[in-house]
Amino acid sequence: LGAIGRPGFHSHTLFTAPPLRSASRSTTKPKALPEPALLAIGAAAIAGISGIVWSMRGAGEEQEQEEQQDYSSVSPSASRPLPRENATLVLGASGRVGRRVVQRLIKGGHTVVAASTSAEATEKLLTGDGMGLQAGRQTEGDGILFFETADMRSVDSLSKPQLWKGVTQVINVVGGKAGMKPDGQFGYFDGLGPDAVEAAGMANLMSVLPQVFPKRDSTEFKTVLPMGSAEEVAVWERMDDVIMGGNSSSAMAPAPDQGPYISRWQGTLVLEGGGFCGQRTKPLVQGDWSAYDGVAMRVFGDGQIYKFNIKTVDQLDSPESTYQTTFDTTEGQWEDVFLPWHNFVPVKRAQSDPEGLPIDPSKLAKFGLVHSRFEFNKMPNPKYREGAFELLINGGIRAFKAVRPQIIQLSSACVEVNAIVGDDAEKRKLSVPIVQLNPGGLLNHKYSAECAARTSGYPYVVIRSAGMIDSTEGSPFLFDMQQGDRITGVMSRDDTADVIVAAALTPETVGKTFEVRRSEYIDGKGKAMTPANYNHAFLSLALDRHRWRVGLRPFPRYVDPPKPVDAQEKEKIVENIADIRRQRGEVVTKDDSGEREGATFIPPTAEADKEVVGAGADDLTHSHFFCGLIGLVCPGTWLTGLSWQWLTGLPWHMTEAVNVRSGDPPCIPGLVGLPWPVMMCPPAGALPPVMAV
Repeated sequence: LGAIGRPGFHSHTLFTAPPLRSASRSTTKPKALPEPALLAIGAAAIAGISGIVWSMRGAGEEQEQEEQQDYSSVSPSASRPLPRENATLVLGASGRVGRRVVQRLIKGGHTVVAASTSAEATEKLLTGDGMGLQAGRQTEGDGILFFETADMRSVDSLSKPQLWKGVTQVINVVGGKAGMKPDGQFGYFDGLGPDAVEAAGMANLMSVLPQVFPKRDSTEFKTVLPMGSAEEVAVWERMDDVIMGGNSSSAMAPAPDQGPYISRWQGTLVLEGGGFCGQRTKPLVQGDWSAYDGVAMRVFGDGQIYKFNIKTVDQLDSPESTYQTTFDTTEGQWEDVFLPWHNFVPVKRAQSDPEGLPIDPSKLAKFGLVHSRFEFNKMPNPKYREGAFELLINGGIRAFKAVRPQIIQLSSACVEVNAIVGDDAEKRKLSVPIVQLNPGGLLNHKYSAECAARTSGYPYVVIRSAGMIDSTEGSPFLFDMQQGDRITGVMSRDDTADVIVAAALTPETVGKTFEVRRSEYIDGKGKAMTPANYNHAFLSLALDRHRWRVGLRPFPRYVDPPKPVDAQEKEKIVENIADIRRQRGEVVTKDDSGEREGATFIPPTAEADKEVVGAGADDLTHSHFFCGLIGLVCPGTWLTGLSWQWLTGLPWHMTEAVNVRSGDPPCIPGLVGLPWPVMMCPPAGALPPVMAV
């Protein structure tokens, strides 16, 4: 009765409830009441209900209005906690790279835990104008965003269980914090330099991971098509060259002599008339396998190369179209065969189709096996034999999900070069400017953080970005990815965030360290990176444990930072590089006005300094140092007076602001992989921008 008048309930609800049932059934029938008694009881009940309803009418209406108002003020998600699973923890989420990484992950529908030294400041930054994000579930897409506080300098802060709830990946883009110090000098704040935040901070992180971060270093499998019993094997149909007048033949059948889940495909390959044997399945129940990376089989082969075909639902009415890849076998040996989706080539009329779309794993419809004297486009199969063949398959066809990197570490180019130079003062004088100066031992501390990631025991990837800028002028670009710390160049922070996210989401980067820059080839400009571009680039990289097998040196040992360069030596380095610029015909001055043609520099205010520190600009070492070196080593940039101030030990008050004039030649910084804030274009008619170190 109390339900009458409540929102969502109606009077008939009282009389349509299912009858109560006792726990045990009774075989004794109850006695029926006389009809007059029933009528009396019914009348009394109706009268009682009517009285209650009448007396509650006014209060009920008021209560209904109040409760409706209360319900309307509560969101549906308020009563249900948001799911926090398979989440990516971004350390340094308040930094300029970190914010971009979070934004891309959320737009991609991922669950993200954004962490920095201040969760409140990070939330303010990420939900502000231009980011398009909000705490919790996003209004568009499936992304879910959480905020947490984490300080790399504190083991206790990193050990909090709430920080790691549902986390399966960690992206570390934390860097030291710098700015105007109380003594009026620009540099790292006490306790916030790369030694404390990056080197020691990474060591702290590694010490807590085993207790809070489960390792996920094994491949996941799910059976798509079992092939053990006669009923399961019956879905396979013969597709030999007899369909075109050939004489080859094959059959698929269970192999109980080999085991309960093993099937045998065997036959005879006859070259005349066709030269192929095949088996294909009947149309399967359509399933979405896009959460997996490909299909896998455990096979016992004969040393020949076979083909695996997949038809999607879109190809069922096109018998000439399929997706195809190949796999090797070892004679007399069981082995696991992994066939990633990106291995499948669109094929039409037995020829690769350059206009074909990549395979859509959400639309798989048929599987096929082929033994042929040809590979693709009538090119000969280098490993086939005419005559009898046999292939055993154990466990059928399974979908697999490969291991992703669990630790994604952002670093910088030149850390390896610096480690190789070590404490050899003469070699350091001959190295690139950033290695000569190495302010605060930055390169050493970044390399220490790298080494911690590589020796953590977790699946990892280390990304060494070239010099980072905020400008996206000229975008999009293709990216060059190499190894061995041998390239220089530039990346926008948007570029770097794109690479970080792409590397985090693919298994092809696990166990690899690489450098990345914008492509400097003419045909690399104006083209955006596609999934195929990323995949090709990542696949071309060697595993760190195989570096010496592909002509790369093993990683050098870690060395402590060298003795800081004194003011006299620093000025000599600056002057030597300035001489090189003068020889190119460039004008080098020490005008301290802070202004140059083609760019505007804005001195920061005290409030801005507080915002930088308070907001946890964790990637500051990737942004606000080394700007002067650009003008010294790259003919596509100009040295500023304020940059000269910092290089010679004077205060540096410059924040990033660029005003590039239309029609000016493009700027191509030629420093080594460390970031800088300000880049200036040469005036029209200046030397063409060419790379130089």
